[in-house]
Amino acid sequence: MMSPLQSPKYHDLHHSQHQSDTPDENQSLTLYDHDAEEKAWSDDTARDHHQGMTLYLRKPSRWQKIRAAVTSFRSILDTALLLVILGLVVDRRWGSDSRLEFAGDLTGFAPRFSQQITTFKPDAEFVPRNVADVFTTEVRRKWLSIVPVGLGYVRINNTKDYDNLPTPLKDYPGSTFTTSVTHQLHCLHAIVQIVAAYASNQTEKLPVEGPWHVAHCFDYLRQSIMCCGDVALEGQQTTFPANLSGSDGWDAKHVCKDYGQIKSYLEEKRTDDEVWI
Repeated sequence: MMSPLQSPKYHDLHHSQHQSDTPDENQSLTLYDHDAEEKAWSDDTARDHHQGMTLYLRKPSRWQKIRAAVTSFRSILDTALLLVILGLVVDRRWGSDSRLEFAGDLTGFAPRFSQQITTFKPDAEFVPRNVADVFTTEVRRKWLSIVPVGLGYVRINNTKDYDNLPTPLKDYPGSTFTTSVTHQLHCLHAIVQIVAAYASNQTEKLPVEGPWHVAHCFDYLRQSIMCCGDVALEGQQTTFPANLSGSDGWDAKHVCKDYGQIKSYLEEKRTDDEVWI
């Protein structure tokens, strides 16, 4: 006969025993911290990798910025150069008046002459104290020495290449003109002769042109002096009689053109070889 099956025996577990199958709190914290550490390491690695990529990408970005700045600067430079070229073209076409030389040539015939500082000094060889000597050969040679051969009369062949040309002299071949500086010296010399002729009672030596010529010369020289407008400062006289004061203009310094260059240029361009004044 079979014996009856024994019922399984159940025993109550103590509280401590019940907790043994479940990780304790410290163990749980340890596992949690380990997972957090792994996650943190993963995050740090990803961040370091990302930062490394960022640093790697920043270098091209920096050069791109530099290249962009250079490109922008080049665009500005190209624009500036274009404006300069346009300005030069406009100035060459319409702005020629801005390059006019003081007391110079308007037509374009004469070049720019050098300037120099010149001190005015008395020279009695042109107008001797004895005015009768004005008619001597020595004084005449002195005057002729300061004017170019041909007395500044020049011929211009290609008149279309020049601007503002006056009417040519009709008694000369082609397009012939005279120049102001030699005209002024011619007028001054004529006045000297007139004064000397009357002062020395040698009226037979008066210039043949007559009173109309001296009147013309006075007005012409007046306008020439005003045109040049020399404002050099002048001091106390050194050559006047003792009882007179004022300024004689000697020893004053002036800004002048190189007259030697002018004389040589006019001789080079002269119409003829006549020597006169």
